Amino acid sequence: MYTKRVVFRAVAGVALTATLTGGTALMAGATDADGREPDVASSAFAVTSEVAAADTSGASTVAKMDRGRGDSTSQAGTDDGAQPAGPDRAQPAGPAHCEDAQLTMDYRERPERSTPEVVGFDLVFTNIGSRPCSFDGWPGLVAEDADGRTLTWALASGSTSTLVVLPPNGGMAVAEGTADLPSASGCAAATSDHLRAYISSDGAGGGIVDDARVAVCIDGTWTLQLGALTAFHGAPGEVTTPETPTPEEPTPLPAKCQDEQLALEFVSRPDLSVAGASGFELVFTNTTDAQCSMWGWPGLVVESADGTRIGSSWTVGEMVEPFVLANGESAVVLGTAPDPAAWGCEPMAADHLRAYITSDGAGPGVIGTASISVCTDGSTVLEIGALMPA
Repeated sequence: MYTKRVVFRAVAGVALTATLTGGTALMAGATDADGREPDVASSAFAVTSEVAAADTSGASTVAKMDRGRGDSTSQAGTDDGAQPAGPDRAQPAGPAHCEDAQLTMDYRERPERSTPEVVGFDLVFTNIGSRPCSFDGWPGLVAEDADGRTLTWALASGSTSTLVVLPPNGGMAVAEGTADLPSASGCAAATSDHLRAYISSDGAGGGIVDDARVAVCIDGTWTLQLGALTAFHGAPGEVTTPETPTPEEPTPLPAKCQDEQLALEFVSRPDLSVAGASGFELVFTNTTDAQCSMWGWPGLVVESADGTRIGSSWTVGEMVEPFVLANGESAVVLGTAPDPAAWGCEPMAADHLRAYITSDGAGPGVIGTASISVCTDGSTVLEIGALMPA
Protein backbone atom coordinates (compact mmCIF):
# COMPACT_ATOMS: atom_id res chain seq x y z
CA MET A 1 0.00 0.00 0.00
CA TYR A 2 2.86 2.36 0.87
CA THR A 3 4.53 1.86 -2.54
CA LYS A 4 1.25 2.46 -4.33
CA ARG A 5 0.71 5.79 -2.61
CA VAL A 6 4.20 6.95 -3.47
CA VAL A 7 3.50 6.00 -7.08
CA PHE A 8 0.26 8.00 -6.97
CA ARG A 9 1.98 11.16 -5.76
CA ALA A 10 4.70 10.85 -8.40
CA VAL A 11 2.35 10.14 -11.33
CA ALA A 12 -0.60 12.33 -10.36
CA GLY A 13 1.68 15.18 -9.29
CA VAL A 14 3.51 15.30 -12.64
CA ALA A 15 0.21 14.96 -14.49
CA LEU A 16 -1.29 17.91 -12.64
CA THR A 17 1.91 19.96 -13.01
CA ALA A 18 1.88 19.30 -16.74
CA THR A 19 -1.73 20.46 -16.92
CA LEU A 20 -0.98 23.63 -14.96
CA THR A 21 1.97 24.50 -17.21
CA GLY A 22 0.16 23.80 -20.46
CA GLY A 23 1.68 20.36 -21.08
CA THR A 24 0.05 17.02 -21.77
CA ALA A 25 -1.18 15.15 -18.70
CA LEU A 26 -0.29 11.51 -18.15
CA MET A 27 -3.31 9.52 -19.28
CA ALA A 28 -4.62 6.19 -18.04
CA GLY A 29 -4.03 3.30 -20.43
CA ALA A 30 -0.94 4.78 -22.08
CA THR A 31 1.22 2.28 -23.99
CA ASP A 32 4.90 2.09 -24.86
CA ALA A 33 6.43 1.93 -28.33
CA ASP A 34 5.64 -1.81 -28.59
CA GLY A 35 1.99 -1.26 -27.75
CA ARG A 36 2.33 -2.70 -24.25
CA GLU A 37 1.15 -1.05 -21.07
CA PRO A 38 4.19 0.35 -19.21
CA ASP A 39 5.08 -0.92 -15.76
CA VAL A 40 3.54 1.45 -13.19
CA ALA A 41 6.39 1.20 -10.71
CA SER A 42 9.10 1.91 -13.29
CA SER A 43 7.02 4.82 -14.63
CA ALA A 44 6.95 6.28 -11.15
CA PHE A 45 10.76 6.19 -10.94
CA ALA A 46 10.93 7.86 -14.35
CA VAL A 47 8.80 10.80 -13.28
CA THR A 48 10.26 11.21 -9.81
CA SER A 49 13.05 13.41 -11.16
CA GLU A 50 10.44 15.68 -12.73
CA VAL A 51 8.71 16.07 -9.40
CA ALA A 52 12.03 16.84 -7.71
CA ALA A 53 12.83 19.43 -10.37
CA ALA A 54 9.47 21.10 -9.84
CA ASP A 55 10.07 21.12 -6.09
CA THR A 56 13.27 23.14 -6.47
CA SER A 57 11.68 26.03 -8.39
CA GLY A 58 12.11 29.29 -6.49
CA ALA A 59 8.54 30.49 -5.95
CA SER A 60 7.13 27.08 -5.16
CA THR A 61 9.85 25.71 -2.86
CA VAL A 62 8.61 27.49 0.25
CA ALA A 63 5.05 26.29 -0.37
CA LYS A 64 6.03 22.64 -0.71
CA MET A 65 5.64 22.20 3.04
CA ASP A 66 3.17 19.65 4.31
CA ARG A 67 0.02 21.68 4.92
CA GLY A 68 -1.39 18.81 6.97
CA ARG A 69 1.40 18.83 9.56
CA GLY A 70 2.81 22.35 9.29
CA ASP A 71 6.40 21.17 8.63
CA SER A 72 8.58 20.29 5.66
CA THR A 73 8.68 16.53 6.25
CA SER A 74 7.67 14.45 3.24
CA GLN A 75 4.16 13.00 3.26
CA ALA A 76 5.35 9.71 1.80
CA GLY A 77 4.70 8.12 5.20
CA THR A 78 6.66 5.90 7.54
CA ASP A 79 8.36 2.63 6.61
CA ASP A 80 5.28 0.63 7.46
CA GLY A 81 3.03 2.85 5.36
CA ALA A 82 1.35 4.58 8.30
CA GLN A 83 0.84 8.33 8.13
CA PRO A 84 2.19 10.38 11.06
CA ALA A 85 -0.41 12.09 13.21
CA GLY A 86 -0.92 15.82 12.62
CA PRO A 87 -2.93 18.81 13.89
CA ASP A 88 -6.50 19.44 12.86
CA ARG A 89 -5.80 22.38 10.58
CA ALA A 90 -3.62 22.90 7.55
CA GLN A 91 -0.77 25.37 7.90
CA PRO A 92 -0.29 27.33 4.66
CA ALA A 93 3.35 28.33 4.24
CA GLY A 94 4.13 31.97 3.64
CA PRO A 95 5.79 33.38 0.51
CA ALA A 96 9.58 33.60 0.29
CA HIS A 97 11.41 35.46 3.08
CA CYS A 98 11.62 39.22 2.57
CA GLU A 99 15.00 40.60 1.50
CA ASP A 100 16.47 44.00 2.30
CA ALA A 101 16.60 45.02 -1.37
CA GLN A 102 12.83 44.73 -1.85
CA LEU A 103 11.89 46.89 1.14
CA THR A 104 12.01 50.52 2.19
CA MET A 105 11.89 51.75 5.80
CA ASP A 106 10.28 54.86 7.28
CA TYR A 107 11.05 56.09 10.83
CA ARG A 108 7.97 57.69 12.41
CA GLU A 109 7.89 59.23 15.87
CA ARG A 110 4.84 58.34 18.00
CA PRO A 111 4.20 61.18 20.48
CA GLU A 112 1.33 59.30 22.12
CA ARG A 113 3.81 56.63 23.25
CA SER A 114 6.49 59.13 24.33
CA THR A 115 7.26 60.42 27.83
CA PRO A 116 9.86 62.89 29.21
CA GLU A 117 12.26 59.92 29.48
CA VAL A 118 11.33 57.82 26.41
CA VAL A 119 10.68 58.50 22.72
CA GLY A 120 8.21 56.17 21.04
CA PHE A 121 8.57 55.40 17.34
CA ASP A 122 7.50 53.04 14.56
CA LEU A 123 9.59 51.54 11.78
CA VAL A 124 7.30 51.01 8.79
CA PHE A 125 8.59 48.56 6.16
CA THR A 126 7.11 48.70 2.64
CA ASN A 127 7.41 45.98 0.00
CA ILE A 128 8.27 47.79 -3.24
CA GLY A 129 8.70 44.50 -5.15
CA SER A 130 6.23 42.82 -7.49
CA ARG A 131 5.90 39.62 -5.41
CA PRO A 132 4.72 39.05 -1.83
CA CYS A 133 7.24 38.18 0.87
CA SER A 134 7.08 37.09 4.50
CA PHE A 135 8.93 37.72 7.75
CA ASP A 136 8.70 36.19 11.21
CA GLY A 137 10.49 37.84 14.13
CA TRP A 138 12.48 40.97 14.92
CA PRO A 139 14.44 43.12 12.46
CA GLY A 140 18.06 43.70 13.34
CA LEU A 141 18.55 47.41 14.05
CA VAL A 142 21.60 49.64 14.58
CA ALA A 143 21.98 53.41 14.99
CA GLU A 144 24.83 54.86 12.90
CA ASP A 145 26.61 58.18 12.55
CA ALA A 146 27.07 60.09 9.28
CA ASP A 147 30.13 57.99 8.42
CA GLY A 148 28.28 54.71 8.89
CA ARG A 149 29.93 53.85 12.21
CA THR A 150 27.74 51.96 14.69
CA LEU A 151 26.69 53.95 17.73
CA THR A 152 24.49 51.30 19.36
CA TRP A 153 22.22 48.33 18.73
CA ALA A 154 18.56 47.71 19.57
CA LEU A 155 17.36 45.04 21.96
CA ALA A 156 14.42 42.81 20.98
CA SER A 157 11.27 43.71 22.88
CA GLY A 158 8.52 41.16 23.58
CA SER A 159 8.61 37.39 23.58
CA THR A 160 6.43 36.23 20.68
CA SER A 161 6.03 36.89 16.97
CA THR A 162 3.83 35.70 14.13
CA LEU A 163 4.35 35.25 10.40
CA VAL A 164 3.76 38.54 8.58
CA VAL A 165 3.01 38.60 4.85
CA LEU A 166 3.74 41.83 2.96
CA PRO A 167 1.62 42.08 -0.21
CA PRO A 168 3.49 43.17 -3.36
CA ASN A 169 3.65 46.71 -4.72
CA GLY A 170 3.27 48.55 -1.43
CA GLY A 171 2.29 46.08 1.30
CA MET A 172 3.38 47.26 4.75
CA ALA A 173 4.43 45.90 8.15
CA VAL A 174 5.46 47.78 11.29
CA ALA A 175 7.80 47.27 14.25
CA GLU A 176 7.13 49.39 17.34
CA GLY A 177 10.15 50.80 19.16
CA THR A 178 11.27 53.02 22.04
CA ALA A 179 14.41 55.04 22.66
CA ASP A 180 15.35 55.91 26.27
CA LEU A 181 16.69 59.45 26.39
CA PRO A 182 20.38 59.57 27.41
CA SER A 183 19.57 62.51 29.70
CA ALA A 184 17.38 60.19 31.76
CA SER A 185 19.98 57.41 31.76
CA GLY A 186 22.97 59.59 32.59
CA CYS A 187 25.12 57.96 29.88
CA ALA A 188 27.60 59.21 27.27
CA ALA A 189 25.38 60.29 24.38
CA ALA A 190 25.35 60.96 20.65
CA THR A 191 22.71 61.59 18.02
CA SER A 192 22.32 59.16 15.14
CA ASP A 193 22.43 60.24 11.52
CA HIS A 194 20.33 57.26 10.41
CA LEU A 195 19.00 53.84 11.41
CA ARG A 196 19.86 50.65 9.54
CA ALA A 197 17.52 47.62 9.78
CA TYR A 198 18.37 44.09 8.64
CA ILE A 199 15.58 41.85 7.28
CA SER A 200 17.43 39.38 5.01
CA SER A 201 17.58 36.05 6.82
CA ASP A 202 21.38 35.77 6.78
CA GLY A 203 22.00 39.43 7.66
CA ALA A 204 24.04 39.86 4.46
CA GLY A 205 21.56 42.05 2.61
CA GLY A 206 23.24 45.32 3.50
CA GLY A 207 20.31 46.60 5.55
CA ILE A 208 17.57 49.16 4.93
CA VAL A 209 18.48 52.75 5.79
CA ASP A 210 16.33 55.71 6.80
CA ASP A 211 17.41 59.12 8.09
CA ALA A 212 16.53 59.32 11.76
CA ARG A 213 18.11 61.62 14.32
CA VAL A 214 17.73 59.64 17.52
CA ALA A 215 19.59 60.41 20.77
CA VAL A 216 21.30 57.22 21.99
CA CYS A 217 23.84 56.09 24.57
CA ILE A 218 27.27 55.16 23.21
CA ASP A 219 28.87 53.70 26.33
CA GLY A 220 27.19 50.30 26.10
CA THR A 221 23.99 51.29 27.89
CA TRP A 222 21.04 49.75 26.02
CA THR A 223 18.53 52.48 25.19
CA LEU A 224 16.86 51.22 21.96
CA GLN A 225 14.17 48.53 22.08
CA LEU A 226 12.35 47.14 19.04
CA GLY A 227 9.31 44.87 18.86
CA ALA A 228 8.56 42.10 16.38
CA LEU A 229 7.21 42.92 12.94
CA THR A 230 3.39 42.95 12.69
CA ALA A 231 0.95 43.34 9.80
CA PHE A 232 0.04 46.93 8.95
CA HIS A 233 -3.51 46.81 7.62
CA GLY A 234 -7.08 47.02 8.81
CA ALA A 235 -10.26 45.35 7.61
CA PRO A 236 -10.22 42.90 4.65
CA GLY A 237 -9.89 44.82 1.42
CA GLU A 238 -8.19 47.86 2.96
CA VAL A 239 -5.29 49.08 0.83
CA THR A 240 -1.99 48.83 2.71
CA THR A 241 -0.13 51.56 0.82
CA PRO A 242 -0.24 55.37 0.62
CA GLU A 243 -3.56 56.54 -0.79
CA THR A 244 -2.05 58.60 -3.63
CA PRO A 245 0.86 56.76 -5.28
CA THR A 246 2.87 58.84 -7.73
CA PRO A 247 2.60 58.00 -11.46
CA GLU A 248 5.99 56.24 -11.26
CA GLU A 249 4.76 53.87 -8.55
CA PRO A 250 2.76 50.72 -9.40
CA THR A 251 -0.91 50.60 -8.47
CA PRO A 252 -1.09 49.01 -5.02
CA LEU A 253 -2.87 45.71 -4.50
CA PRO A 254 -5.55 45.40 -1.81
CA ALA A 255 -4.90 43.23 1.24
CA LYS A 256 -4.85 39.46 0.82
CA CYS A 257 -8.25 37.75 0.81
CA GLN A 258 -9.49 36.47 4.17
CA ASP A 259 -11.37 33.22 4.74
CA GLU A 260 -14.51 35.14 5.74
CA GLN A 261 -14.67 36.88 2.36
CA LEU A 262 -14.88 33.71 0.30
CA ALA A 263 -17.21 30.90 -0.71
CA LEU A 264 -15.87 27.53 -1.91
CA GLU A 265 -17.31 25.17 -4.53
CA PHE A 266 -15.95 21.71 -5.38
CA VAL A 267 -16.30 20.84 -9.10
CA SER A 268 -15.51 17.43 -10.62
CA ARG A 269 -13.01 17.60 -13.52
CA PRO A 270 -12.81 14.22 -15.33
CA ASP A 271 -10.40 15.77 -17.85
CA LEU A 272 -7.79 16.05 -15.07
CA SER A 273 -8.17 12.40 -14.00
CA VAL A 274 -5.33 9.88 -14.26
CA ALA A 275 -5.12 6.16 -13.52
CA GLY A 276 -6.24 5.69 -9.93
CA ALA A 277 -7.00 9.38 -9.28
CA SER A 278 -9.90 11.68 -10.13
CA GLY A 279 -9.51 15.33 -11.10
CA PHE A 280 -11.32 18.25 -9.50
CA GLU A 281 -11.44 22.03 -9.36
CA LEU A 282 -11.87 24.29 -6.32
CA VAL A 283 -13.60 27.60 -7.05
CA PHE A 284 -13.13 30.42 -4.51
CA THR A 285 -15.53 33.36 -4.98
CA ASN A 286 -15.32 36.78 -3.32
CA THR A 287 -18.75 37.30 -1.73
CA THR A 288 -18.01 40.75 -0.27
CA ASP A 289 -17.97 44.26 -1.72
CA ALA A 290 -14.27 44.72 -0.85
CA GLN A 291 -11.60 43.77 -3.37
CA CYS A 292 -8.85 41.46 -2.14
CA SER A 293 -5.68 39.84 -3.49
CA MET A 294 -4.88 36.16 -4.03
CA TRP A 295 -1.63 34.22 -4.52
CA GLY A 296 0.06 30.99 -3.52
CA TRP A 297 -1.55 27.74 -2.38
CA PRO A 298 -4.44 27.25 0.04
CA GLY A 299 -4.03 25.06 3.08
CA LEU A 300 -6.47 22.20 2.48
CA VAL A 301 -7.83 19.35 4.60
CA VAL A 302 -10.58 16.77 4.06
CA GLU A 303 -13.14 16.48 6.86
CA SER A 304 -16.08 14.30 7.88
CA ALA A 305 -19.50 15.71 8.76
CA ASP A 306 -18.46 16.23 12.41
CA GLY A 307 -15.28 18.13 11.43
CA THR A 308 -12.84 15.25 11.98
CA ARG A 309 -9.83 15.49 9.68
CA ILE A 310 -9.68 12.46 7.36
CA GLY A 311 -7.29 13.64 4.65
CA SER A 312 -4.69 16.28 3.77
CA SER A 313 -3.08 17.86 0.70
CA TRP A 314 0.23 18.19 -1.17
CA THR A 315 1.17 21.10 -3.45
CA VAL A 316 2.44 20.96 -7.02
CA GLY A 317 3.21 23.48 -9.76
CA GLU A 318 4.39 27.08 -9.44
CA MET A 319 2.79 30.20 -8.02
CA VAL A 320 1.27 32.65 -10.52
CA GLU A 321 1.53 36.43 -10.17
CA PRO A 322 -0.74 37.93 -7.48
CA PHE A 323 -4.18 38.91 -8.78
CA VAL A 324 -7.25 40.78 -7.51
CA LEU A 325 -10.77 39.46 -6.88
CA ALA A 326 -13.63 41.95 -7.01
CA ASN A 327 -17.12 41.12 -5.77
CA GLY A 328 -18.38 37.97 -7.51
CA GLU A 329 -15.05 37.16 -9.15
CA SER A 330 -13.39 33.78 -8.62
CA ALA A 331 -10.03 32.04 -8.27
CA VAL A 332 -9.52 28.35 -9.03
CA VAL A 333 -7.28 25.54 -7.83
CA LEU A 334 -6.85 22.35 -9.89
CA GLY A 335 -6.31 19.06 -8.13
CA THR A 336 -6.49 15.26 -8.12
CA ALA A 337 -7.74 12.84 -5.45
CA PRO A 338 -6.59 9.18 -5.18
CA ASP A 339 -9.20 6.43 -5.49
CA PRO A 340 -9.11 4.27 -2.32
CA ALA A 341 -10.03 1.17 -4.36
CA ALA A 342 -6.99 1.65 -6.58
CA TRP A 343 -4.63 1.91 -3.64
CA GLY A 344 -5.92 -0.91 -1.49
CA CYS A 345 -7.33 0.96 1.53
CA GLU A 346 -10.76 0.84 3.14
CA PRO A 347 -12.87 3.73 1.77
CA MET A 348 -15.21 6.19 3.45
CA ALA A 349 -17.13 9.20 2.17
CA ALA A 350 -15.90 12.70 3.01
CA ASP A 351 -18.42 15.42 3.80
CA HIS A 352 -16.49 18.58 2.90
CA LEU A 353 -13.15 20.26 2.30
CA ARG A 354 -11.82 23.08 4.47
CA ALA A 355 -9.40 25.51 2.81
CA TYR A 356 -7.30 28.13 4.64
CA ILE A 357 -6.61 31.34 2.70
CA THR A 358 -5.90 33.90 5.45
CA SER A 359 -2.13 34.52 5.43
CA ASP A 360 -1.30 33.27 8.91
CA GLY A 361 -3.69 30.29 8.77
CA ALA A 362 -5.57 31.69 11.77
CA GLY A 363 -8.89 32.09 9.96
CA PRO A 364 -11.79 29.64 10.29
CA GLY A 365 -11.21 28.24 6.81
CA VAL A 366 -13.57 28.16 3.84
CA ILE A 367 -15.85 25.10 3.66
CA GLY A 368 -17.10 23.50 0.47
CA THR A 369 -19.22 20.33 0.21
CA ALA A 370 -17.23 17.52 -1.43
CA SER A 371 -18.57 13.95 -1.32
CA ILE A 372 -15.32 12.32 -2.36
CA SER A 373 -14.13 8.87 -1.32
CA VAL A 374 -11.08 8.77 0.97
CA CYS A 375 -9.17 6.18 3.02
CA THR A 376 -10.51 5.51 6.52
CA ASP A 377 -6.97 5.52 7.94
CA GLY A 378 -6.56 9.23 7.13
CA SER A 379 -3.78 8.62 4.60
CA THR A 380 -5.49 10.22 1.60
CA VAL A 381 -3.38 13.04 0.16
CA LEU A 382 -4.90 15.37 -2.45
CA GLU A 383 -2.64 16.98 -5.06
CA ILE A 384 -3.41 20.70 -5.51
CA GLY A 385 -1.99 23.43 -7.72
CA ALA A 386 -1.61 27.13 -6.93
CA LEU A 387 -4.44 29.65 -6.90
CA MET A 388 -5.04 31.31 -10.27
CA PRO A 389 -7.71 33.59 -11.80
CA ALA A 390 -10.83 31.81 -13.05
